[in-house]
Order: sequence, then C-alpha cells, then structure tokens
Amino acid sequence: MATMIPAELASHRANTRAFIAANFTMIELIPRTRVSSGTGARFEDGTPRPPQKLRLIDQTRTFGPEPGTVLASDGRQRKAEYQLLGEHDAVMGKYDYWVDEAGIRCEIIDIVHDNGYEKRAQVIRYGEEG
Repeated sequence: MATMIPAELASHRANTRAFIAANFTMIELIPRTRVSSGTGARFEDGTPRPPQKLRLIDQTRTFGPEPGTVLASDGRQRKAEYQLLGEHDAVMGKYDYWVDEAGIRCEIIDIVHDNGYEKRAQVIRYGEEG
C-alpha cells in the first residue's frame, strides 16, 4: 500500500464512515477456526464478536451467466454475493459468519487487502428467504 498523507487518510476514513452510516446493518460476526479432526479438519465456532455497524454491498448481479442462482442437487438455490464494508478498525476474519434476519447464514469467504481506511470482505449468502 502506498503511504497516504494524514489529510488524505482522514478524508477516506470520513467518506467510508458516511457511506456505511447511510445504509448500515448491525452484525454480530461469529469467528470460526479450522481444527484438525484426525481424519481431516472441521470448523469450531468462537465467541461472537461485539455487534458492529457494517454495510452490505450487493454484488449478485455482476457475476455469472445467470446471476443469483447456483445449481443444487434438488434444483436451483439462491446464491447472493456481497462485499461487507467496515471502518478501518472493524474486526472481521475469513470464515466468520452470521445469521441474517431471515434466518439465512452469511459467510465471509475472503478478506480484501487492508488499505488503511476501510475493511472489506467478500460474503456469500446461500438459501431462500422463507
């Protein structure tokens, strides 16, 4: 990352804060760690992180020939992709997840590099709303 002058960094942080505040969601991420099971690995839930003000940015319509669906053994399943945006001091990690208000699990599949003024992650949300 190129070094930013303090005024530029402050400006980017203020813009990120304002963008999140305009349409935020309070999310309590649950971290998971990968643990050896003797024959492979499994994930174990950790202590939930404190709720954070984050913004979900829908990316579903930008991917694939038929965006928003994937094939499942019993037909089609909704697959929504998002960017999860937090301020520079947000705490999130790969494999963290939460369950949204519709009861559907959302999982961080990757963390986008840290640029010093925002934290950003790729999120997948599978399933159908009831």
